[in-house]
Amino acid sequence: MKFLFPILLIFTMTTANAVATANAAPDNSTQKKIFSSRDKVMPALVHIQPVIKNYATGEMEKQAVVGSGVIIHADGYVVTNYHVAGKAERIICTLADKEIVQATYIGGDPMTDISVIKLDLSNYKNKINIAEFGDSDSVQVGQYVMALGSPLSLSRSISFGVISTKDRYFSSNVRLPSGERTGRYNLWLQTDAAINPGNSGGPLVNLDGKIIGINSRAQTFANNIGFAIPINVVKAVVAEIIDHKKVIRSWIGLHCQPLQELEEYFGTNVNSGVLISSIDPGSPAEKSFLKAGDIILELDGQSVSARFVEEVPFFYNIIAQYKPGSEISLKVLRNDETFNFEVLTKQLGDLQGEDFESKEWGFTVKEITRQMQVDHQLDDTHGVLVIGVKNVGVADKGGLRRQDVISKVNDTEVLNFEEFIATYNALTIEKVEKIMLTINRSGAIRHVLLDITKEEGNDKDE
Repeated sequence: MKFLFPILLIFTMTTANAVATANAAPDNSTQKKIFSSRDKVMPALVHIQPVIKNYATGEMEKQAVVGSGVIIHADGYVVTNYHVAGKAERIICTLADKEIVQATYIGGDPMTDISVIKLDLSNYKNKINIAEFGDSDSVQVGQYVMALGSPLSLSRSISFGVISTKDRYFSSNVRLPSGERTGRYNLWLQTDAAINPGNSGGPLVNLDGKIIGINSRAQTFANNIGFAIPINVVKAVVAEIIDHKKVIRSWIGLHCQPLQELEEYFGTNVNSGVLISSIDPGSPAEKSFLKAGDIILELDGQSVSARFVEEVPFFYNIIAQYKPGSEISLKVLRNDETFNFEVLTKQLGDLQGEDFESKEWGFTVKEITRQMQVDHQLDDTHGVLVIGVKNVGVADKGGLRRQDVISKVNDTEVLNFEEFIATYNALTIEKVEKIMLTINRSGAIRHVLLDITKEEGNDKDE
């Protein structure tokens, strides 16, 4: 089996002990709290072994990954990371008593890297243990914490450290291994507790034995720097997933940047205004005539500010929490004048589309979503995106490349993912041996010929 450890080490974090706490051993009272906290949470820790489908090589491969989770409900609900379980087709869990049970994927949210699975307890004879949520808003820098999980697929373990900072910001361009953006709607707890691949989805716990975060990611090539999703964010996301199988957010298609260094240029007051850096084509914001460089002063009569980078996710969240289809009023500063705009929110769609293996043709494709259209600067969502090309296969010999967008197969236009699959299946059944693909590569239209007769082991000249 293969283990998936991406370069970004989004699985989780680091491998060194806490420098800040290494100079002195915990006193006796602290040691007792550590033991007490351990005994409250460790029995609820879950070792998770999902089997996922990977399409990046040009053919569908099943891979085993490892991660951690924690039981949060008597019905067997477990919270973990989206990048651990979000693409799983089968999930095996090992509980504290070493019993193995199957689990079902309930839903997930790539934007916060949280997912929920449910243990199948129909044949489980023992009583499950449940961990208790804490309050991440009350966390303090320098506070002792413990990171629990199954690092490097080893049996459950604990590491000890402190909270390094409680409001770490990451650009929303950071992506999970499956390609989805993450981190747009939340800040992160940074800790120096030793965390390694396999700890992903495990709990970050205070000395009261309460979960204050879910371990998520690490800084590559850095020591003592790991990150967890604050538990107050997790609680809201988990509730949405259990109720709706996903998190429903509103979207208007604008992107913001901190205003601090530009206040003098724009003439704004300190702690006043949110600067629009860009607007997605075709978005509600564009249709309402908002522009890059506008400064939003008020949203539905309430003053808003994003002077510092750490305040940007909070502003995005204000919009996200509206019910899709809501009309919001924005007071905007533009060229020393103020204007009022009405914007109709839309539901934020899926970030990543479905995958498909064109086995006979030697490549894999992905459905193009609205967000992918923006990310890849496409004119529309028509066609399919090539995400993998099999080495020395038909497509590779024909010159097809990753990130090509297929818009036509022979004379059939590909308007969407379903039409591509239908066309592929029809031509495969008919055993058509010459396939002409019309593609868009970096804005230029090209043609790629797939010659099925040249496939290895199928050469008619032999």
